[in-house]
Amino acid sequence: MNNLEGHGVGGFTGEGGVFVRLINDTGAPSVKGTVVEASSSVDRAFDIAGADEPDVIGVVYEDDVADGELCGIVIAGPAQVLLEDTTAATRENWVRISTTDAGRADCTAAAPPGGGVVQADQHFREIGHGLESVGAGTDVLAWVMLHFN
Repeated sequence: MNNLEGHGVGGFTGEGGVFVRLINDTGAPSVKGTVVEASSSVDRAFDIAGADEPDVIGVVYEDDVADGELCGIVIAGPAQVLLEDTTAATRENWVRISTTDAGRADCTAAAPPGGGVVQADQHFREIGHGLESVGAGTDVLAWVMLHFN
């Protein structure tokens, strides 16, 4: 049992994140921490965000929700996010959608390119800021304070 059972279309996760329920349109069971975008083929649904996409909407909260079923998506606040494999995360770093791996995040840069938000295309790929430091590995989750631009 997860802490979203019994909730309607949205609310707060047990960790304080804001979530909504959207239809899983990924073609596979959901994977917690996957970075997602709005589906291009199904209303009120999500799909895995492509690498370097600027239109991320949230992060999957629930594991193993079947394709076509409603799934919790964290849209703001603290959430665990899947990192690019073989990359670490550093607390307080700027977090963006991965440039190489669909559905993954990159938490290796202390700030956006140029040291601030100087390029709109980088600004719209930001997903939040790191809340913890974790070592590199495979399928590593890291806590991130989510906010989307």
